[in-house]
Amino acid sequence: MLSVAVCAESPGALEGYFPTDGTLKQGAAVRPVFTKEFAEQQRSFATKLASLSEEKRKAFLEGIAPDSVPNYDAEVWPDKAEYDKFVSEWKKSVIQPVAIVALGLHSSGQNQWNILSSTIDPKTRRQSPLTIGALKYDASKNAWISNNGELAAKPYTATDANIYGAQTGTEWSLSKEDDLSRIRETVRVTKTTDGKFIYVSYAFAEQSAISGSVLAQGAYMLQFPIVTPAANMGAPGRR
Repeated sequence: MLSVAVCAESPGALEGYFPTDGTLKQGAAVRPVFTKEFAEQQRSFATKLASLSEEKRKAFLEGIAPDSVPNYDAEVWPDKAEYDKFVSEWKKSVIQPVAIVALGLHSSGQNQWNILSSTIDPKTRRQSPLTIGALKYDASKNAWISNNGELAAKPYTATDANIYGAQTGTEWSLSKEDDLSRIRETVRVTKTTDGKFIYVSYAFAEQSAISGSVLAQGAYMLQFPIVTPAANMGAPGRR
């Protein structure tokens, strides 16, 4: 399922993230696992959020960064002590690997780059490529190209309030709408500020413009350890 090509061009914003010599960097698809206590607090949080006015609820949700703990709001938590418990349990979460993955880059010429990818299903042990491999990266434009169009770049920064840790990098996104559907597609490539991990996330969602129902969706987070000549900085799945 993998093809290899010799490349001599620079992959632009992806420089230094993944090998370009036909080899693959191994990592893992990961997800956060929360404590039982946090799950209970999350249910209370969702119930309280649902009781707010639509305007207040929308404003609150818009202020929450993806994968990050929300800021304190007196209308959501009865007091600061309850919020502090919420944050304390959130910090006890661990990042758990769910599947082995591997990524690499190869040039197809004219500043166009393809993703070499492989993942192993933990249940069937079968190997297959990742869906992000269907996209191409145009280094001259700093844009990803999918069947839906061009994903535009913007800088991405997350603080240590993010479940995956403080990190910086680039996020590429596309929003598209017609009479039939609304499409949102996102690619994010980052490095944690402590120098331990590379993260790659891909998300796709298509919603009916008529009924509002979800027609297709999928998302995953990939984690790759950054290994230096001096030391192995970590293994996939550790926070």
